[in-house]
Amino acid sequence: MRTILTPLAAAAAGVLLLAGCGSSGGADEYGTEKRAITVDAGDEFTLKVPANPALGQNWYLAEPRPDANVVKYRGKREEEEGSDNTGGGDGTQFFDFTAGKPGKATVKLLHCPMGSCHSGTQSAAPIPSATASGKASTSPYPTATSTPDDRPAFFVYTITVR
Repeated sequence: MRTILTPLAAAAAGVLLLAGCGSSGGADEYGTEKRAITVDAGDEFTLKVPANPALGQNWYLAEPRPDANVVKYRGKREEEEGSDNTGGGDGTQFFDFTAGKPGKATVKLLHCPMGSCHSGTQSAAPIPSATASGKASTSPYPTATSTPDDRPAFFVYTITVR
């Protein structure tokens, strides 16, 4: 699902989002700055990441998937704000989860700027790259320690369900 917001609608949505922070009515959202998250069983939560799919910048839920008994993946969605020109706006991708049984699970998101990983129809595995010998090998992407930049990287979240 793709939602395009005008600047006025984006501002109104932002006000509504801020008004809902901390309330029991909506899912909690976590960006790339917080990667250790604690939630209660039954809580819905979202990993919110900056993206511009029109320019080939995407995020993927990487393998291995989180333990489905601890964290249930509900799906991915995106919002695009700003310009009607292709690639002219900013966007956000959301990965929605529900906390299950108490325990710990790892959620691994692969950040792929400028189409550097693969198409959206493939799984989130690194693409093969040539080695010095000319043979293809899978070169894993590094684990990110800061905010997203212009290189592919894994963003690893540790989810504790209590």
